[in-house]
Amino acid sequence: MANYKGHIVGGLAAGVVYAIAMTAVPVEQLAEYAQLLDDWQALAAVFVIAMLFALFPDVDTNSKAQDIFFWLIFMVDVLLIWNGYFIAAAFLGLIAMLPILTHHRGWTHAKWAIVLVPLPIVLVPLLYSSTLLPIAVVYYGAAVTGYFSHLLLDGLIWKRFRVKN
Repeated sequence: MANYKGHIVGGLAAGVVYAIAMTAVPVEQLAEYAQLLDDWQALAAVFVIAMLFALFPDVDTNSKAQDIFFWLIFMVDVLLIWNGYFIAAAFLGLIAMLPILTHHRGWTHAKWAIVLVPLPIVLVPLLYSSTLLPIAVVYYGAAVTGYFSHLLLDGLIWKRFRVKN
């Protein structure tokens, strides 16, 4: 089981692999439409999202990962509010606090959570503006990749690939 540093590195590595994949596979057209390849802020968001979701499964316990996660969420929430995205800020705050309502290694470490937990990244923009859908899909992929890296490093995807503290 990796510690928070391992999960941060894993999330960033997953973000790099994902960003490279976005330039090499047919999804590139979606990335270009979402201005991922031209906009450094969108590309930086891919890495931040991958890292946040690499930390997310351990947010359900008092840890350094929890501290880092909530400080990053706080900063993103402030930026959303600053730019007038009040509904997105409310959804982010609501979703971010869900893990602390349960016990450690519960649903946050389930394989199905890799796909379902990041789903609001696509569903919320779909409800409010279809023009945001391409970038939401790109960010969803980054979230899934980051989440996957966490479970992989914890040995929950492939037991032979378990990183020890």
